Amino acid sequence: MKASSVQQAFKSLTSRIHPQLPLSERESQRLLNALTSSFRTHLEHQYHDAPASASPTSVPAQRPLSSATATDLHLASILTNPLLSKPVQQQLKAKAKHPVALFEDQVAAGRANLSSARLCLEAFRTSLSSLPPAQVNDHITRYAAGSRALRWLWTSARTHDLSFARDARFCNQLTYFLIREGKDAALWELIDTPVAISANLAAKEASLRKGLLLVAIVKTHLSAPHPSLESALSAFFQAVDASQSSHASVSHAGVYLTQALVKLKSFSDSEVALYDQFMHAIPRWSKKHPDRAVYRIANLALHHPTTPSADPALDFIRLQLRPLASHPFLNPTTAFQKSTVFAFFFDTVKLLQKQEHFDDALWVMEFMQQRFPDEFAPPRASSSAVSPSSQAGETRESTFSHSNLPEWKVPELG
Repeated sequence: MKASSVQQAFKSLTSRIHPQLPLSERESQRLLNALTSSFRTHLEHQYHDAPASASPTSVPAQRPLSSATATDLHLASILTNPLLSKPVQQQLKAKAKHPVALFEDQVAAGRANLSSARLCLEAFRTSLSSLPPAQVNDHITRYAAGSRALRWLWTSARTHDLSFARDARFCNQLTYFLIREGKDAALWELIDTPVAISANLAAKEASLRKGLLLVAIVKTHLSAPHPSLESALSAFFQAVDASQSSHASVSHAGVYLTQALVKLKSFSDSEVALYDQFMHAIPRWSKKHPDRAVYRIANLALHHPTTPSADPALDFIRLQLRPLASHPFLNPTTAFQKSTVFAFFFDTVKLLQKQEHFDDALWVMEFMQQRFPDEFAPPRASSSAVSPSSQAGETRESTFSHSNLPEWKVPELG
């Protein structure tokens, strides 16, 4: 007995100094078999006999599970517990299984969630970048990752309230694959289908979730390797036309498109027509904020691909900004907002100078200096300015020539 105690104490001590190595696959199977046998033996010992006597008037009870079945179910619940499985991220990093196959395993085991689904879809999309272009579409069709993810959303009742749309990364991946698989109709069905409003889901939130799904559709159409402005704008117009019945918020997609359009450098004739159509549609989806609609139209007019104009921008500054010092546009709080405001002013000045409207350009620059004195120093006279005697015979146009305007740059923002 003493020897046994000493031996146990020694084994305990050595296990702390040299932790036990992970079990091999064979040792793990032997341990599992031993546990199974032990469970079954214990259950047989406890429950192998039925009750000796039963009341003749008692209601027949449900037949209990056999010990073997109960043990198998108990072990299955233990072995499928997420705490005992490797995280999806580790399995993807090990590349032991295809991302889509791993996602299917997660679904079959009841462990799939938005996080694991997102990781699998992202890993699959990343793997496509290493394939020749001719094989990409074949792999997308073959594995049908988008269709599989959508089926899981349906079976897990996540499509009823569109809660998955709140996960932008997952939503972007789902939309990308469904569109590439030719399943656009499934996305529009989600947007057009009414969402049941409840105490936990307000109408505004339901509308927003549909709007976020629309943003993902627009982003997918504008993304590489096959960006299509025509497809993105056509999808947006479709949503705007159906917004009265679908109750989908289209403002987020509209803002995203506005920002994307001013960055594009080249347009086809058909895309120019869609550009104009988008400008004219802005008041329809900006009814709650008409001043923002005026700004967006002015900004797009500055960057029009064929007929840029600073007139709407000047009207916006003179009629909306100058009379109201507290206008939100003149009081940006974040670095992104400041960058947006300053870019608008500088784009206005740049176009006015290009079109030789120097008086207007100087006025806008002075307005900027008055409203943002900390960011912009007042214009300084050029060291090469002409003498007073030579200025007497010059006209106002020559005084405000392009070369005499101060060269300001957009401030660096953190």
